Amino acid sequence: MELRKTSIHQAVEAVQQGEITAFELIEKTLKNCSVLDEGLNIFNSIAGIDALEQAKAIDQKNEKGGNLPLAGIPVAVKDDLCYGVLPTSLGSAAFNEFMSPVTAAAVERLMDAGAVVIGKTNLDDMGQGSTTLSSPGGPTVNPWQAERTAGSAGAAAVATGICMFALESDSGGAQRQGASHCGVVGLRPTTGRVSRYGLNTHCSSFARVGITAFSCENIAGVLDILSGFDERDAATAVCREGITEISKIPNSDKLTIGYPVNAFDFLEPELREVFEKARDEFAERGYKIAEIDLGLLREGLQAYYVIALIEASSNHARFDGIRFGKTGESEILEEMYQHSRAEILGKEARRRSIFGTYLLSKGNYDQYYRQALKVWKMVRQEFKKAFDQCDLLMLPAAKKLPRLLNEEYSFLDEYFEDLFCAPVSLSGMPALTVPAGQVNQLPVGMQLVGPPFSEKTLLALGSWDTGTGPLSQE
Repeated sequence: MELRKTSIHQAVEAVQQGEITAFELIEKTLKNCSVLDEGLNIFNSIAGIDALEQAKAIDQKNEKGGNLPLAGIPVAVKDDLCYGVLPTSLGSAAFNEFMSPVTAAAVERLMDAGAVVIGKTNLDDMGQGSTTLSSPGGPTVNPWQAERTAGSAGAAAVATGICMFALESDSGGAQRQGASHCGVVGLRPTTGRVSRYGLNTHCSSFARVGITAFSCENIAGVLDILSGFDERDAATAVCREGITEISKIPNSDKLTIGYPVNAFDFLEPELREVFEKARDEFAERGYKIAEIDLGLLREGLQAYYVIALIEASSNHARFDGIRFGKTGESEILEEMYQHSRAEILGKEARRRSIFGTYLLSKGNYDQYYRQALKVWKMVRQEFKKAFDQCDLLMLPAAKKLPRLLNEEYSFLDEYFEDLFCAPVSLSGMPALTVPAGQVNQLPVGMQLVGPPFSEKTLLALGSWDTGTGPLSQE
């Protein structure tokens, strides 16, 4: 069974009908993990015998008439989501052997449905970045071109066919950009739809649990399992009375797609051409195209980073070597703190901690943080106003092609890569990244953004063949 060419529904059906056992499926998957991980650096840890034991238990349930919706399906989990069976490194060498006493709510729901965690995927320094270049274990290599980064290890795992889907975190756009760079599909759900309990994040206001897969069909089935109220995450209170889905027939002539012309001015001509072609083909298929204005993208990016840096400074404060993290050796308390934090926090995490502390200092709080909060509100209003003119928005997912592994970049250049994703994070709207085309034999992804709880519409549109890439499925 080739996972990349098989839907989750087909794989589950094969397991339930005895065409293949969950044990055989996971055993084959683990062998692929070991072979491919050596060259791509996708996993921080691989489950091994624990995954096989889970698969045996699933086979036993199947024999007793169990009807698990994800029976035996392998899933890769990003290493900032807690999982009690494998170490949760958080993107820090100091936590390589940390075994979490809890398992993230999203991971629990998947396991209850019969999914098997095959490994924890690589991530940037304390989860801060969208390239994996700052990972203490080194970057994840792009499956399309070995001299470039994958952006997201979960996306690389899906693109290579190691697993059928991956569970990832997304704050400023790491998951969505990774999906773009690896030619797969990535969904960042509406704020409050999926519980964040057990997600270790530097940026509490914007971090979400997302799903990466090879098809929208696979994401749709997993999203239903993950959605819902969780008393451990107050944000999911919006789901307490049930989710009111916004769902329209994708091929309806009443569906309008917003095209923010000014947003595409930031792209190089060859990238812009991909999206112009996608826009034209949507129009040829009968969709209405409305040119709209998103004038706060740059300001939204700046506001995102002011807030993200400040929250990183606050969240990193607990990693002092006493409450959390490895304790540095020193008889002097202040030196012990310094040694501990130097070992726990990498260069990027330290940079964000320092900048965040500065932004919160006397005289800067009002000048930067309060102003950023005002811009945050303005961005939310701008997106809301945009949906008065259209049903969905199309945006790029990444500003450039995947980064070269050996090329030097300033941290400001790296932050600017989030230009199209960070403002969407501020809006709280769901966003789906789908393949839109190729440039220089590398995939280019398109973000489809909708109003709250419009995931079904996004997934339906994303799975429809535009002729440019959004998942050729009829």
